[in-house]
Amino acid sequence: MPAATDKWRCQISDDSMSATVFITPPAEGETITVEDVTVYLRANGVISGVIYSEIEKAVNEKIYYKDIVVAKGRSLIETQNGYYEFLFSTGEIKSPAIRSDGSVDYQSMSVIQSVSPGDLLAVYHPAVPGSSGLDVKNREIRCKPAKDLPALKGSGFEVSFDGNTYKAAMEGRVEYDNFKLHIRDLYELRGDLDLVTGRIDFRGDVIVHGNVEAGTFIRATKTVTVDGAVEAATIIAEGDIVLKKGIQGAGKARLVSGGNIYANFIEFTEVKAKGNVESNIILNSKISAGKSVIVRGRRGAIIGGTNYSVGEMTAAHAGNKAEIKTKVASGISEDYDKRHHLLTTKAESARTSISKTKNEIQQIRDIRITNDPKDVKDAKISTLTRRLNRDMRLLEHVEKELAEIEETINVGMEAAITIEDTVNPGVTVIIDNKEMIVKSPMNHVKFYRPSGSDTIEVKSI
Repeated sequence: MPAATDKWRCQISDDSMSATVFITPPAEGETITVEDVTVYLRANGVISGVIYSEIEKAVNEKIYYKDIVVAKGRSLIETQNGYYEFLFSTGEIKSPAIRSDGSVDYQSMSVIQSVSPGDLLAVYHPAVPGSSGLDVKNREIRCKPAKDLPALKGSGFEVSFDGNTYKAAMEGRVEYDNFKLHIRDLYELRGDLDLVTGRIDFRGDVIVHGNVEAGTFIRATKTVTVDGAVEAATIIAEGDIVLKKGIQGAGKARLVSGGNIYANFIEFTEVKAKGNVESNIILNSKISAGKSVIVRGRRGAIIGGTNYSVGEMTAAHAGNKAEIKTKVASGISEDYDKRHHLLTTKAESARTSISKTKNEIQQIRDIRITNDPKDVKDAKISTLTRRLNRDMRLLEHVEKELAEIEETINVGMEAAITIEDTVNPGVTVIIDNKEMIVKSPMNHVKFYRPSGSDTIEVKSI
């Protein structure tokens, strides 16, 4: 090796994936060989990925005073874990379009996704193993092991032979959660629901693509969606109700929902929802919402009737210039307090009875306390066990209702009524059973009751 190697320079990149060498000319009478450069690189830690063709070129062409790339590591090829490509939205669709005036286009809204037999639901892309890398110092850069996802489980679909393609095997509603895929029962009426059809009572979701005429009835254990107009009908759903063209109830219609109710407009209808009631206008109706009442848009108005929400109520207008009597109420009514007290008493009584019954059973089983014959003991224990099971079922039911009421009371702590434009005379504002009658127009206001106060306060917004 030439004596000039003390003037050579080897540089390894920060990630050790490449190396360069800087060579100076040999002294007179000496030569530089490929082996000289290779030995020098090894002495400086460059062991793997040496590019001998570049070294040979530098030696033969006498390339001096220049950094030459003489080694490159083998790059890591990343592992690609398995993943599902879903051909439907894996979450609920509840975002209707908002018009320029702030009102909602409920015709664009959907709370369910329906499929037909043969529809492609999901494609699984299996994991692709990567390959380890190797840096110029001959150190392995390991790739992560490839991970496949579990197969989808559920019902209502078919899987391809290779297990990678999922297709609907029936008509219904598609639901997905944590590798569980189900096609649930869905009832679709392509036309109108009239007095000839009369009644739909279905365990699942219901979609009516036409109108719902007066005198008809719909009940569903999940959601109800109506694309057309609704007249004086009764609709009951454990899930949401969506009326894309609204309802003209003629004082005879009734909507009951275990979730939310969305409607383009609500007129002369009794409405009860555990969640929110949302509409562009509410006219002469009886509204009760376990959470909020929201009337959207610059023209959004609550006119006439009795309108109640546990939480906040929001509208652009309340009442009208004709001073039609309109009640807007928010907060916790005395009925909730009374029911909460009654249920609390029932729960405590059930717990006491359960504890007493368990002690009695234990005493009967304790030979030190009673020497009754076995058949007598068994009969007593059987009677007490029935009583115990009855009380435990009662306690479970009461505690569930108590939890719901307590949640409602928490919502009621945010009780307020916000009118973004005008409150007209003739409107009665009620918050937590405290009343205020509006006698002159008010604009851009929020009604609320401060904690501990017996009066309704008003502030500008």
